[in-house]
Amino acid sequence: MEEQIEDFTEQIEDESQVEINQLESEINQLENSLKYPMALKSAIGSGLLGYVLTKRFVPNSDVAILGSLASAYLGYNFTRGRDLTNEQKHSINEEIQARKKRLRSLGVEIKADETGVLSAEEIENMDYAKYIFGNDKYGNFMGDPAVGFHAIVYGLPKGGKSIWSMQFADYLANHFGNVLYIASEEGFKGTIKDKIVEWTTNRQNLKFGNFTGYEEIKENIDGYDFVFIDSLDFAKISVEEMEELKAENPNTSFVTIKQVTKDGKFRGSQEYAHNCDIIIEIIDGVANQKGRYNPEAQMLVFEKEEIEE
Repeated sequence: MEEQIEDFTEQIEDESQVEINQLESEINQLENSLKYPMALKSAIGSGLLGYVLTKRFVPNSDVAILGSLASAYLGYNFTRGRDLTNEQKHSINEEIQARKKRLRSLGVEIKADETGVLSAEEIENMDYAKYIFGNDKYGNFMGDPAVGFHAIVYGLPKGGKSIWSMQFADYLANHFGNVLYIASEEGFKGTIKDKIVEWTTNRQNLKFGNFTGYEEIKENIDGYDFVFIDSLDFAKISVEEMEELKAENPNTSFVTIKQVTKDGKFRGSQEYAHNCDIIIEIIDGVANQKGRYNPEAQMLVFEKEEIEE
């Protein structure tokens, strides 16, 4: 009986490893499709094929090299302009995140911090798990942020902090995963319903909570790819508690809204800003971004995207 149990356990472990290998292979292929444009991949493949074929019929290496260059040029021009659209990039990113989520459920650690000493070349060649926003308005605004990023949004009252945050939450829900928007300050009042109707479109991946306090928030964010806390001040989340939430949920990205004083400075500790990756200040309906992933940029808050028919 014990041997049967051991055989059954080994079979399950073998099947899990096969699935893990398959998922890792698929993730690698999907990530490569985002890293390298179609035209570049076509040029490399055509160049290699041209060299092999030319070498077969013409022994001269110089002629074979010329043949590979000609084939690469033709391959590049044939596929130029056929690179992925932003929507295709978003779809691929969704597939990547779904596979990584499955790997994590199988006990595989996706995101590991490097420790020790690395050479400049090793750091230069390092890659990180990130969301490919591409050349859309959010990509142009903040770049391609890492999985587990932390953004802070702040500004004077009525400037558009919550509306910008809700639009961004909707964008993430439409393209990258499950979003929890914690409206600690506003709760489930009629005003938040109005904002949802006017500024969001996703009705599946975008959820709302009215939790307040560190313990209540901590207990209700498991399983979400993105968590918005509006606001840190009303929820009474300290700098230390915010860092604990991030440490306990390394694959969750946080967007936190901060109240400010009359002169536009953070209420409470300035460490909130020091510990985040992206800082977004809203001034009279204009979002101003400073962050790790993109140069400083601006975007309008109250501007709606035109829906293509």
